[in-house]
Amino acid sequence: MDQGDEARRYTAGIGAARAYELVRKELVVEFGADFFRSYIDQLRLVAEMDGVLLFRAGSRVAQDRLRQQVQHRLEARMRVYAPNMGPTEILLENEIPEDVLSLADARIEPHRAAAEQQHLPALDFDNFCVDESNHRAFTVAQMIAAGAGTPFPTWLVHSPPGCGKTHLLTAIARSATAQGRKVLMMTGQEFLEQFQSALHKKRDSSVFKDMVRAPDMLIIDDFHRICGKKATEEEAFDAFYDVTRRGGQVVLAANHGAEGLAGLDETLRAKLKGAAASEINEPGPALRRRILDQRVAFHARGTPGFNVAPEALDMIADRMHVTGRELDGAVCQLLIEWKISGGTTVTLDAAATALQNKLSDSAERRITVQLVQKVVARHYGMTPQQLLERTRRHAIARPRQVAMFLACKMTHASLPDIGQRFGGFDHTTIMYARDRIAALAETDANLKAELENVARAIRREP
Repeated sequence: MDQGDEARRYTAGIGAARAYELVRKELVVEFGADFFRSYIDQLRLVAEMDGVLLFRAGSRVAQDRLRQQVQHRLEARMRVYAPNMGPTEILLENEIPEDVLSLADARIEPHRAAAEQQHLPALDFDNFCVDESNHRAFTVAQMIAAGAGTPFPTWLVHSPPGCGKTHLLTAIARSATAQGRKVLMMTGQEFLEQFQSALHKKRDSSVFKDMVRAPDMLIIDDFHRICGKKATEEEAFDAFYDVTRRGGQVVLAANHGAEGLAGLDETLRAKLKGAAASEINEPGPALRRRILDQRVAFHARGTPGFNVAPEALDMIADRMHVTGRELDGAVCQLLIEWKISGGTTVTLDAAATALQNKLSDSAERRITVQLVQKVVARHYGMTPQQLLERTRRHAIARPRQVAMFLACKMTHASLPDIGQRFGGFDHTTIMYARDRIAALAETDANLKAELENVARAIRREP
């Protein structure tokens, strides 16, 4: 790109800024919250120069990942809202002309901050929707926030992505900070990157060590991002020990319980098994309906007149067997439909049309590996955590093989993904379990009937 004096330079128009705000919401759903927070969240729309939209990445690693995996989707989705928009460039701060950067920081970033303040609800206990799927985790989180977590100095909350872990952790942090307690909250990716930077760049990790050991409460979201990085794992557990030894609190969130954290050192896994843990399950129809009501009401406060017919929300809650985060994306799509239609109430038919792809995807993803594990564990009188234990005891190994067999037959997950969700087994282990149970079922009528009963229970599970 020519960056000479005659280059045409001006900040991105409001159309581009508004389009990017809408596209960001779609990218959360498409790439997932972990990837979004690690790479996309810090991506800033800076300016237009010579017909090219300039974006600023937060780091060289993020720039490389964004160019490889996100840039083509970013351009495609931006053109949906602004068809005449030009190509994009993802640059680092030192690669953007200084005059363009200063002008953008003065105009675009305040607009973005205001937009974020308007479109993102505060994450606190008051607006966390509670039912039997998350009641235990919610109650423990309130106890910790109130300073009553002494009996369980380390607490792990785990669930599939999008079920409210980050919401609870943020609510704990806000409440504890308001009480004057010193709180440090960070993601597993931030812990990893900052520790690695301290080791390899500064050659002195004492500043980082002091930082993570100093707070009264250390909160790490997406803890699973640390697992498999031996030095970082050890540093994290050393920090946990120091914080709790001083009477402090450690709060962790991950996509799996201690048994299912792939790559975690077995000695450290044993330590984590000694911590208190709570699981959040995917929301049922009633909770999904409440989440939809809450999100519609929130958007209606910022966009007066926005309204969705109750029967449309009933249909979404019934047909979209998804997490709260994906329901957020559905409501954002309904808001777009409402604006396109000129501000008329979003009807059942309009909602079905607007969410056609999401409804189709939801139907296909109705049965998940987690759902299979849950029902199989219940059938054999054990917990999902026991099902994931790495043991060859027949009482656990056979139910685990049954769960692997049914996960292969009833979900769209790949063999490596199934192995990951069973605690990091190789895909060949999943293949062996699948073929072993299939062969046994051919000669054992009782086992065949049992598999059919469990499969029916999985399909009936709400």
